Amino acid sequence: MVQRYFIFTADRRVLALLAGILVLAAAVYGQGYFKKTGERRFFSGFLFLFLLTVLGAVFSALWLGFLIFIELSTVALFILIAMKERNVAFRYLAVQLAGAAFLLAGIAGAGIKGPVLFGPVQPPFFPLLLAGLGVKSALLGLHFWLPEAHGKSPAPVSALLSGIAVKTGVFGLLLLTGGAYVPSLSAAGAAMALWGAFQALLQRDVKRLLAYSTISQLGYIVAALGAGGVLSVPAVLYHAVTHGLSKGMLFFCAGILEKAYGTKDFSRLGGAAERLPGTCILFFIAAASMIGLPGTAGFASKALLKASLIDFPLVSACLLVANIGTAMVFCKMSAFAFGGVQKSRYLHSPECFRFMNAGTAVLAPLLLFSGFFPGILPAFLGSTGHSFYTVPKCGESLLAAVCGVFLFLFLKKRLRASATRVRDIDVMSERFPNMIGNGARIVQRLQGGFLRGYLLTAALTALILMHLFS
Repeated sequence: MVQRYFIFTADRRVLALLAGILVLAAAVYGQGYFKKTGERRFFSGFLFLFLLTVLGAVFSALWLGFLIFIELSTVALFILIAMKERNVAFRYLAVQLAGAAFLLAGIAGAGIKGPVLFGPVQPPFFPLLLAGLGVKSALLGLHFWLPEAHGKSPAPVSALLSGIAVKTGVFGLLLLTGGAYVPSLSAAGAAMALWGAFQALLQRDVKRLLAYSTISQLGYIVAALGAGGVLSVPAVLYHAVTHGLSKGMLFFCAGILEKAYGTKDFSRLGGAAERLPGTCILFFIAAASMIGLPGTAGFASKALLKASLIDFPLVSACLLVANIGTAMVFCKMSAFAFGGVQKSRYLHSPECFRFMNAGTAVLAPLLLFSGFFPGILPAFLGSTGHSFYTVPKCGESLLAAVCGVFLFLFLKKRLRASATRVRDIDVMSERFPNMIGNGARIVQRLQGGFLRGYLLTAALTALILMHLFS
């Protein structure tokens, strides 16, 4: 009976393990991040609900089951975001429901003759599912919701959004394509990697910088996903795991900086390495993995990604340039947040951050272990015989990092100025989710209540779709 609705393959178990580890780390972190007992209990309860819904989506055997569980996880995240930013939470929910509408239309059309298995779907319904999952996984052009949601959510929620939520959407894309060659996705991935790194360099807000870095790293994953081939699946999943762990740690570190100094603005941060040495060490572990330095988990996953793209030299070149940008991004965060002199008054004693540092430290051993033993996860996924620490691979990684450091030092004054004056172009696109949110609130008022309006709209949409495709 269970096997009719759920599948427990190795790739799904890997993502489920990632979700469980990040939720555990967030639960520990939340004990220090939230000061009130009621807030901590509220966060823990919906954190557990979020984990259950993600597990349901990952292990689902049917597209309809995946849709139901991923939307339940969206509701859980909406509630967690609303703990800090209600307006941002409503905009996030509105955009995600718009993506869900595309998913529902595609599933309804593809399921004319019966339930659709969670896997490849043929035209003409493929584009509908691709659009819906594009919203969930923040594909370029559909990513406009991500910087605001990641940047303004509570830090542990940002870690869940970046580490798990978008990866669930990517997993849907992986099963939708079935490992086939989709050149448009490879091109989109290369563009995402470059765009995310460039925009991250312009940010003055620490968490917004990390949000754009997430878009860049998702570009690596999407590029490998579109390439197809035998290495595509293990490469996508390997980098999804290493990025999830690294970015979870980085968002946790950003939350500690915000709590310590009461700001996320680079122009007011500085000197954190002296006051928060433990957090600084954890930051450098995660940043090294994000850059892909030899000996880190990020190096191993990027090496497997590059191997999957060996027949796509132009895409590989774009990712190499993006990796130089990634090195510059974390040089910027290191220099302007942890280096330099302290500019803002320190609000709390270091002892206040023991739970937050402990939650961050939960993820560090896994990153280090994957760096020291890079072949274990690919072998679990059925992909063996890879040589990670070769001279060319290590040399390319170190060269990209060195180029990034020198470019940052050369442009440091300009980047410091951009951190206070330049507005990135995606700020303009935030008007679009605002319009969607306003429309949702109008519908809410017309229906006499949010829950009743949402249920009525969902029911009417389902009836209309079933009528159209019957």
